Amino acid sequence: MRSWTIKLVLLTLSVAFVNLTLAQTKYSVQDFSVQIKGTSNLHDWTADTKKATGSFLIQQEGNELKDIQSLQVVVDATSLKGSKGSIMDDKIADALNSKKHPKITYTLTKVNSFTSEGLGYKVSTTGTLTISGVTQNVTINATGKLLPNGAIEFTGEKALKMTSFKVEPPTAMFGAMKTGDEVTIDFKVVIKQQ
Repeated sequence: MRSWTIKLVLLTLSVAFVNLTLAQTKYSVQDFSVQIKGTSNLHDWTADTKKATGSFLIQQEGNELKDIQSLQVVVDATSLKGSKGSIMDDKIADALNSKKHPKITYTLTKVNSFTSEGLGYKVSTTGTLTISGVTQNVTINATGKLLPNGAIEFTGEKALKMTSFKVEPPTAMFGAMKTGDEVTIDFKVVIKQQ
């Protein structure tokens, strides 16, 4: 009877030790760059977001990242500014119906892989992406690295079709200019411990 009690105590202490060494740390977005790259029958175009927020729960062992427990990034759809001026800004706002749906969100549902590679990390996640009120499951791959100030930087890109989110590719000049359906979202997100 006594040996079972000792084993139970040792097992409990082992679990507690693992939980202490693998700390979960809350991070929030400190800096970001989110750019949408697209094409048209006349010229390529870009749109940059000016406002984004986000929260992350990262599992760490000392200074080493081990896993992402949760994450959500919210982009202000009304803050998107196009490379071709205010007329393009209005077209983007109309296409995204940003007055009715002012937020673009990505919420983690699953970490597919999280591996250390050299001085950085390769991350593959699946989550729900909501654009213009339409939600789809998407997989996003990113590269992560620890910065000297303790922040973490994630970079990557994701190709999407606007029509997958019921966004009609914008047109201009009475239909003479037509944008392509596929866009690429290029992102860099720097998160810092809360």
